[in-house]
Amino acid sequence: MTSIMRSADIAKELSDANLGERVRALRAAANLTIKDVAGGSGLSASTISKIENNLLSPTYESIIRLARGLDVDISDLFYDGKKELPSGRRSITKSGQGIQFRTKNYDYEMLCTDLIGKKMIPIRTRVKAREVRDFGQLIRHNGEEVLIVLSGSIVLQTEFYAPIILEAGDSAYFDSTMGHVCLVNGDADAEIFWVCTGADVIDLVESAASNTAEGAIAE
Repeated sequence: MTSIMRSADIAKELSDANLGERVRALRAAANLTIKDVAGGSGLSASTISKIENNLLSPTYESIIRLARGLDVDISDLFYDGKKELPSGRRSITKSGQGIQFRTKNYDYEMLCTDLIGKKMIPIRTRVKAREVRDFGQLIRHNGEEVLIVLSGSIVLQTEFYAPIILEAGDSAYFDSTMGHVCLVNGDADAEIFWVCTGADVIDLVESAASNTAEGAIAE
């Protein structure tokens, strides 16, 4: 039977001693050296060593880079081994209890993070960007996505269509390989519910944060 962990528990586990043990075990299972993981993640070998020995509490950006260097799903850093997925699954995230991190342009709340092997990535997002140049370039990744505006007003900027204003209650569905960004329309930040398919969390976060001065921050 698959064990279920609440989103708040996952955030707490970032600071638990077993994170270092999981990283070391995953590295050993893949027959990788610390230098190998450093090369694949962009983190220094000393940083990885400190994480494994619980001498460093990594940021969310470091966690996603570490998962990439180990060539594992980010969920593997929080769970003991691969689990057989049951045919019926359910996940509930109470208001404000998703894993939150921030970039210059978006504030993300990752929802239903206790389920591994998801085919969809649900995210509650606060949109702060007001110009395309805030991103440096349009965001692209594999898959498709749907969004619905919860509050405020946004401009959906896409590669092959004219910009369109979406108000609270409006929704959009589009191909994620087409360049796209969401911008605030007006003075106040907007909030949207976003679901992506075909792109893992690592690619999603790095696409959103790669052209900003601030990296992702996890609590």
